[in-house]
Amino acid sequence: MIRTSRFVRTPRVRATTEGEETVLLDVERGRYYALNEVGSRIWALVCEGLPFSEIVDRVCTEYDVARERGEQDADLLIRQLLAESLVRCER
Repeated sequence: MIRTSRFVRTPRVRATTEGEETVLLDVERGRYYALNEVGSRIWALVCEGLPFSEIVDRVCTEYDVARERGEQDADLLIRQLLAESLVRCER
């Protein structure tokens, strides 16, 4: 499902980026989430409405990582964002 979907930021999340890190706030639960440089880039691409495959393409190109590693990293972060209801799938 994840690998064939686009994702949308949910209204309950606020984000701020400082340098290469992004902090997400779940306003309903009062929880903060810190994203490193790569996580911040994946978050930005999710917010642009890109499909999973294009997110992976960009991460692999921009960070010079193997496709398998890019897919694993993006898949893991997006699953965590989904589990926390910070994004939702759009097929």
